[in-house]
Amino acid sequence: MKIINKDTKKALMIAIIIGTLGGLTAIGMFSLSGLMLSRSAFKVPLYTLMVLVATIKLFGVLRAFARYFERLVSHEATFTMLKDIRVETFERLVSDFVNLHAKWQLSTLLERTVNDIEKLQNILLRVIYPPVVALLTTIIVCIIYAFYSIAAVLVIIAAMGIILGVLPFIFSRYMARLTTESEAARSAFMKRLADYQLGREDIDVFDQTGRYLTLLEENQLHYERSVVKEKRAVVFYDFLLNSMSMLAIWGVLYVMAGNTNTMMYASVVMVTITLFELAIPMTNFPFYHQETKRALMNVSSLAEHEPHAGLVPTELLPLELDHLSFTYAGQQRPTLKDISLKVTAGQKVGIIGSSGSGKTTLLHLLAGLYESDMTAASVPLSQLDREAYFKQLNVMQQHNHFFQGTVQENLFSADQDKVNTYLKMLNLSFTADSELNEFGAQLSGGERRRLHFIRMLLRESRLWLLDEPFNGVDVLNRSIMLNKLLTLDATVILISHDVNVLKDFDIIYVMEEGRLTAKGSYHQLHSTGRFKTAEQHML
Repeated sequence: MKIINKDTKKALMIAIIIGTLGGLTAIGMFSLSGLMLSRSAFKVPLYTLMVLVATIKLFGVLRAFARYFERLVSHEATFTMLKDIRVETFERLVSDFVNLHAKWQLSTLLERTVNDIEKLQNILLRVIYPPVVALLTTIIVCIIYAFYSIAAVLVIIAAMGIILGVLPFIFSRYMARLTTESEAARSAFMKRLADYQLGREDIDVFDQTGRYLTLLEENQLHYERSVVKEKRAVVFYDFLLNSMSMLAIWGVLYVMAGNTNTMMYASVVMVTITLFELAIPMTNFPFYHQETKRALMNVSSLAEHEPHAGLVPTELLPLELDHLSFTYAGQQRPTLKDISLKVTAGQKVGIIGSSGSGKTTLLHLLAGLYESDMTAASVPLSQLDREAYFKQLNVMQQHNHFFQGTVQENLFSADQDKVNTYLKMLNLSFTADSELNEFGAQLSGGERRRLHFIRMLLRESRLWLLDEPFNGVDVLNRSIMLNKLLTLDATVILISHDVNVLKDFDIIYVMEEGRLTAKGSYHQLHSTGRFKTAEQHML
């Protein structure tokens, strides 16, 4: 992911130039102040002092303007950069959420993404800008004051080399380790906290010893200690910076003591003090450098499965898998092994198997939610626009979302009469105008299934994928739904743990431990005893 585009780079360069000019005006102001002190001691004419005072005032005004415009340009560049990052990251999360969710827990993914984007605001203001401005200002000052005291310039160069190079390099490496530990501790704490909040009721009932709360407190304490270690490192780094600045100032005082150009003595000393004040923003450089580096790696990792524009499919069938195996990201054991199947237009296909046999993963592959070697209408899925492919499907997953609003709004249909007809057909005790609570909290499992089934009926897709559509549905309504599926002018792929609902399907696949171990019609599999074997695995 490219976080700094051409316009942001341009704005950053302008901010650096203005910041450098602002630093030089501050240097000039204090240099003239030192010169004025020296000339006052030698009783120069009053008008000379008046000119110096006026020039110092002018430099002060210029410095104020420079700081204002530097802040204006640099912050605008930062906010523009953050806006672009947020938009692009959101698009990546939406377009590839299934793959990302397979790699990280939802709480970890969302919490980490939000925090990482916020941390990236420091990449311009606290990582790139301070050392560049300090370095440019130091170079210009050293070139100018080399005419007055080479020894003083060498002291400044040595000290600035340590402040801008040696110390940041050493502490950045040290902070990398601390940041990694802190990130791991924070991630563990947030996971534990999210699980505690989601499972609070079960924990209160079953965790009589308070073991889970103890683990949560231990994670919190570990995280707090890691943060304290980071803060202590930053404080120690700040101490070293200030100590090096003090040594540099005393070093300049020492080498200037024998300089014959007494008029410039106070000026060079004042410049040295001001110059090292410009290094103050470097105090938190190692911390922000490692923090933004890690945040950038995390945000960029969202682009690993960046979708590409492909062909928009006009025909989906036949779907075909040829000796396909599939392993989730971050896992070693494959979930699906050597899967071969072909689904043709109009077929009613059933898939049975025990829990954990890979049925849902297979359905997700058929839905195009994961990258695979599947072909649709003889075209590889990798060459298709996956979003366009998915939009042509009718999908029922094990968990389907409902939101606060009317039933009709939740069914996404403008045809109220049709909605009421389907509600009556499936014996649901509400109308199109009935209100649903947030997340459909008042709905039973069977009501959720039937409402989502009506969504699918209203959509009229040619390819239906259903994962356990009859869970929680009573016998009467299950029969209605099943008859509707069998009479559809569409291809149906249905996962079920109940063999009996698949009696009239054209073909049934039996899954065991990620493999398709048998296929055939209900009667073929029943006569060969394959159902009995499958049922034993499901018990």
